Amino acid sequence: MKVPPKQRSKPFTAEERQRIIAAFRGSCHFAYYADFVEFLLAAGCRLGEACALRWKHVTDDCGLVWIGEAYSRGELGPTKTNEQRYLRLTTRLQDLMKARRSPDARPDDLVFPAARGGYIDDHNFRNRAWKSVLEGLGIDYRKPYNMRHTFVSGALDLGLPPAVVSSLSGHTVETLYRNYAGNVRGLVELPEL
Repeated sequence: MKVPPKQRSKPFTAEERQRIIAAFRGSCHFAYYADFVEFLLAAGCRLGEACALRWKHVTDDCGLVWIGEAYSRGELGPTKTNEQRYLRLTTRLQDLMKARRSPDARPDDLVFPAARGGYIDDHNFRNRAWKSVLEGLGIDYRKPYNMRHTFVSGALDLGLPPAVVSSLSGHTVETLYRNYAGNVRGLVELPEL
């Protein structure tokens, strides 16, 4: 059975990413999600992986994060691919995590809990916060999952080898090119004839 082709998602530009983060930080309603959004844009993990992240998955210096669980549709389970991976965080993300960790944080506490505790509900986040912020900025709507597409495309644009990017994002190189690489400089250009 042949599956018809789908147009690749359009990654957010660097300017759009900065505007989105700034809008969340400056929002009186949605500032609570600002660190969550910045982490998703800069780490490239799946939404459910960030929702399931606990302090026991983060090293003491907040420099390394273990990704091995995901929360989706009310259930905690393994990642989509049943694979674990480690992310060595940038200095910016390391500082963000250090600022989030309270002195009395317990190992099983969520890094990004919902405002009222428990797991962030991806539908609630998308429908209330994400859509509102993008609309307020005049940015064309793209699903929150597009933050992952943005990370992968940006990493490839910076010249990171596809094998490294696929390792960071937790999927195969083939999947990376087929589904995520929406803005790669290496795409073939038409010749001037």
